[in-house]
Amino acid sequence: MIIYERKYSVNVFDTDHTGKLCSGAIFNYFQDLAGRHASLLGFGREHLMTNGSFWVLSRITVEIENLPLAWEEVTLRTWPRGTETIFALRDIELYDANGKRLAAAATSWVVVDYQTRKLQRPDKALSHLNSTFPDTKALSANAVKIPAMPVDNHSVINTKVSSGDLDVNLHVNNARYIQWVLNSYDPQFISTYTPHTIDVNYLSEAHFNDEISIYKASGKEDGTCFFHSLVRNNDSAELCRIRIKWRKEKL
Repeated sequence: MIIYERKYSVNVFDTDHTGKLCSGAIFNYFQDLAGRHASLLGFGREHLMTNGSFWVLSRITVEIENLPLAWEEVTLRTWPRGTETIFALRDIELYDANGKRLAAAATSWVVVDYQTRKLQRPDKALSHLNSTFPDTKALSANAVKIPAMPVDNHSVINTKVSSGDLDVNLHVNNARYIQWVLNSYDPQFISTYTPHTIDVNYLSEAHFNDEISIYKASGKEDGTCFFHSLVRNNDSAELCRIRIKWRKEKL
């Protein structure tokens, strides 16, 4: 069970105006699969909470080859890959009904103390599995650290954290950041381009009623790479960095 698979149906509410699975839904699928597998292996949130800690996604790199349409059935596959410094590593793959790989992700997780919000080393939670982790990698490298967003020629939109943005840990769910960022693109751009690589670094927690500025700057002159920085307005804390590399939609 060290490699875990589960089928998902692409519901209409998981798609955007193109009729394809939207990037925010992909992150929800990945989060659901990782949580289910961790629980089956005995180190899920319910197990960590007995020691007053919980999992937080810190970094993720997603490479997308294609996106499924509404009502298609997909298979997700995941496995843990041990630890690296403070990070617990987990890979995820997305396949269509014919077994063709559509997307893959490298994720880095941290263990956080529920009361103090301080990081804990993940080794104890995973030590009983260290000898059984697969050597297989979904991507050639682990999730990357994103540089600071270019300071020139940026645009900004604003949002406010509502109850529907929160997860069980009472902070903003990781997939919501992606959806907020995608809302900064107009429908014509989304119809013309599709995400090829999405890198995300989660830097700090956002909570109910936080007012957030979402900054956007182009990383290439041809408009196929954008940096995003999400900043809480009352203390200027950077909450999240996102870099999306786009490519022309396949016809």
